Amino acid sequence: MTGRSTNSPQLSIVIPMYNEREVLPKLLAQLPNKEAWEVLVVDGQSTDGSWDWLQQQKKVTALQSPRGRALQQNRGAKAAQGIHLLFLHVDSVVSDTAWKQLEVALEAGVPLACFRLAFDHSHPLFRLAAYGSRWSHLLFRGGDQGLVVSSDLLAAVGGFDERYTVCEDLDLFGRLMKKEQLKVFSGSITTSSRRFLSQGIGATFFHFRVIHFLHYCGVGPRLLDRYYRYWLLPKSFSKQIVGGENDKVDQSTKNSIDK
Repeated sequence: MTGRSTNSPQLSIVIPMYNEREVLPKLLAQLPNKEAWEVLVVDGQSTDGSWDWLQQQKKVTALQSPRGRALQQNRGAKAAQGIHLLFLHVDSVVSDTAWKQLEVALEAGVPLACFRLAFDHSHPLFRLAAYGSRWSHLLFRGGDQGLVVSSDLLAAVGGFDERYTVCEDLDLFGRLMKKEQLKVFSGSITTSSRRFLSQGIGATFFHFRVIHFLHYCGVGPRLLDRYYRYWLLPKSFSKQIVGGENDKVDQSTKNSIDK
């Protein structure tokens, strides 16, 4: 994240992914083909052929790290050479307006920005979340909106806190917003509703809002992880690994939740 020169790329797009063989090509196809931009995709030890496919792609830097968005995005940031970075989720669709506004912001040297949120589903809760994303308050932030940050600012706060297996983006937004004012573009990023539909729209929204509120109130990463696993990963205490070695649930943690 350091040592930028006049020959550095204008923007590094960092994309964490895990088992997204079907989705990843769609995202890469929509990215603008600009000489001054670089694309880094960080695979979290995929098992569906994503990594093999990714290594064959031209103009994409393929990286690997332990699984977990904080770990993967830090890996990408460390390898990035851009003056600015854009952290983008793999199931995102960036509007043409958003790309144009990003270009203007990069030329102006805006240190911190994100996009408005949109969903690929018309449920009222999705519309409510999209409406709230136009405000710059921390409670309305999330990684699905994309994070645009200068490399200097990202280095100043130390990047993503790898203790977080959930709310890693919210934690970083909070630290960045203490140093710089956040610009929210009117252009939007449309994110997939697949997780909400599979787990229940109302329940998933409720639990994520609780997690966001708990983080805002100062609850630490360990308790947030417990809540997330108990309510949103109910069958995965011993099998599902969300964030690499730091994200495994030991028996004492499981017992404390079960009580």
